[in-house]
Amino acid sequence: MLKKNLDTVKISWTENDIPHIEAGNYQSLGFGYGYVHARDRLAEISAQAIVLRGERSKYYGAEQFSTIGFLKTTNLNSDLMFRLRMPVEWAKEELANLSDDARAYVVGYVNGLNHFVQSLTEEEWHERNSAEPLITFEAEDVIRSAMRFGIMKELIEIGPYLVASSGAWRADLASNHHTCHSEEVIVEGGFGSNAWAFGGDVIEGEGAILLGNPHSAWQRTPHQQRIYMHQYHLTIPGELDVAGTSFLGFPLPLTGYNADVSWSILDAATVTSFVLQLMDIQETELNPTYLMDGKLKPLEIKEINIDVLEDNGEIETRRYHFLHSELGFLFKLPQRQGKPEGWYAITNPGERNARGIDQFLAAAKTHTTSEFVQSIESNRGILCQLIVADRHGDIAYVMAGNVPPITDEQMAACHIGDHAAAFNVLDGTRSVCSFRDENRRPLTAPTSFYPNVFSRGIIHNANNSYKYTEYGVCQPDFPSVFGQHKPEHQIAKSIAARLSYDPRLAMSAIRMKELSQAPFITPSNALEVLFDNRNYAAETFLQDILSHLQPSSSLSIQAASKVLAKWDRKNNSDSRGALLFHLFWNKVVQLNLLSVPSSGDPELGTQLNLTVDCVEQIQQALEETVAELQQFEFELDKAWGDVLCKTENGETIQLHGGSYLEGILNGEMPAPLEKSGFPYILFGTAYIQLSRWENSEIVVEGLLSHGQRDAVASEGRTRQLKMFSNKTLGVIPFLPQQLKLSELDSLTLSRQVLES
Repeated sequence: MLKKNLDTVKISWTENDIPHIEAGNYQSLGFGYGYVHARDRLAEISAQAIVLRGERSKYYGAEQFSTIGFLKTTNLNSDLMFRLRMPVEWAKEELANLSDDARAYVVGYVNGLNHFVQSLTEEEWHERNSAEPLITFEAEDVIRSAMRFGIMKELIEIGPYLVASSGAWRADLASNHHTCHSEEVIVEGGFGSNAWAFGGDVIEGEGAILLGNPHSAWQRTPHQQRIYMHQYHLTIPGELDVAGTSFLGFPLPLTGYNADVSWSILDAATVTSFVLQLMDIQETELNPTYLMDGKLKPLEIKEINIDVLEDNGEIETRRYHFLHSELGFLFKLPQRQGKPEGWYAITNPGERNARGIDQFLAAAKTHTTSEFVQSIESNRGILCQLIVADRHGDIAYVMAGNVPPITDEQMAACHIGDHAAAFNVLDGTRSVCSFRDENRRPLTAPTSFYPNVFSRGIIHNANNSYKYTEYGVCQPDFPSVFGQHKPEHQIAKSIAARLSYDPRLAMSAIRMKELSQAPFITPSNALEVLFDNRNYAAETFLQDILSHLQPSSSLSIQAASKVLAKWDRKNNSDSRGALLFHLFWNKVVQLNLLSVPSSGDPELGTQLNLTVDCVEQIQQALEETVAELQQFEFELDKAWGDVLCKTENGETIQLHGGSYLEGILNGEMPAPLEKSGFPYILFGTAYIQLSRWENSEIVVEGLLSHGQRDAVASEGRTRQLKMFSNKTLGVIPFLPQQLKLSELDSLTLSRQVLES
């Protein structure tokens, strides 16, 4: 017998379009947030659901390119990736495995999304969006949004070879010719988030200070499912009270705070999240086999069907066939740096994992830094790093995701033996090197395997490893899966922002040293670390470059040298010379003249090769830069804010910050320069959260630079862009008395629930 209950949820809005959702239970709370999230960002959430279902080819064709998160590849590669690595069966299993509270919240959230969708007319939808279809959401869409964190980096490794791997053991199916699907996966913008925590021993006043600065895309365009943020506040009286931001599609704060704890998310850029196992495959047409422990075993052939919108306007099914072993699907990869040619399996302990939803729900309820770390450890789900601070003055660094539980000694014992191969390329012919349990699931690591750091001093991170995250302290070595600091593990090394050097950690270390010389660290001088826009590359290398340029150089070199010599070495909106250096330094980095210590120690600094031949190359790069600016008809000393700006409601707002390649902590990675300036920001400072405690109560200041709402005119977005331009933050209402005084609008929704 079914009975009907009627639940209500109250949504109130404060300045800058921030929703505060209050309900009496998790399903109602989820309903309220789903409704608000759809109201603000429906086109983006719809597009993401289509991506993670593996259905982009169905709506847009297989050969079109799209960006997923920060990775650009074809629709077909994307679809195959998610169908192979996040099948619907896994999503259903992970939904069932969630805690009762988390599952109720997810179900409510999906119902809220669909409630808003059903309230829209087709005309209203097209007014908001003309590129995405309107879909009905499912709980599995939310589960996939959590699961993706564990496997996204695989796309860089296998994305260009998915189509070619299909049928590659059969001459009649193999596709050896170059297609758009075999093009390298482009990493747009790199990785730029920062976080700083200042503990009770170094600050003025009580508690700790946390400055969180996660980065995301700024502007949505069709077929660009980049990472965006949404800001909100969730309350169940007596049970949950948490606020912050998350990346779209994940419905709990990934950077956030409650009354007692504040935290910020960073990418696990230096983590090796999976191992590659080189297999021994017998490529027979009918009965392919693989070698395991000296025995030949039959391979399964599994079919993946992808619906594709073809050029004739019809939707047709393309069928792809993949080999499958006890180590999962196999991929045929060509010779690349650190990876020999051959068939590979992937063992990734982050696969098949939506526990991040329970993880961040538990974290939201914690009262101390120690409790926060324990909640993250007990539900490892999201592949990320976190920095946390509490009202008692304790701070910490914690790795949140799963990593292969493999010591360096185990890696060496299982390595394929090729000295030119990366340290995580293992022998796939021995079961002892599979690192899987009796059910053939990837092994996970115990808590003791992870390099957590607790402090009352300074913790800083710019998507770097654990090694130097506590300022002034070099952490003991942990397994190289957390960061490749040993010389023997430098082959195909992954470095933050995909650079051959790591300028932002070095810049942060310089600033922490300067801050440490003050009697105390305050919120204002902490924020200055982000907003002073100092350019590490210019501070470190420019004077030497200018001194090595030939006295008899061309007039254009002489003119450029004068501009660069006068430049303040910052990327403020009024800085003149920043534009010239931005274009020039991009070219210098590509010359591969920079080197960083293999240990990654920021105190040792980066070296620039300035031999005669190298100086000639640098001089040529400067000549080309001057010519480029002249072609765009820009003066060499054009102010940075004249080209890095955004127009909102007819008003041009000058911006500041700059490239990760230049070591600017307030990172703004713009799209390529055009005659009108930089057309938009690819990735950069999006959310700023400055938390502290006064009189035992949390005070949070912040802004969301790209605003809350997509494709909707918003005074809040314009206001926050101006705040960012002026380097000011606003207090974010959180405490009951603040909310009462700050409420601008409210809505009460009723949710009809059917219960058995």
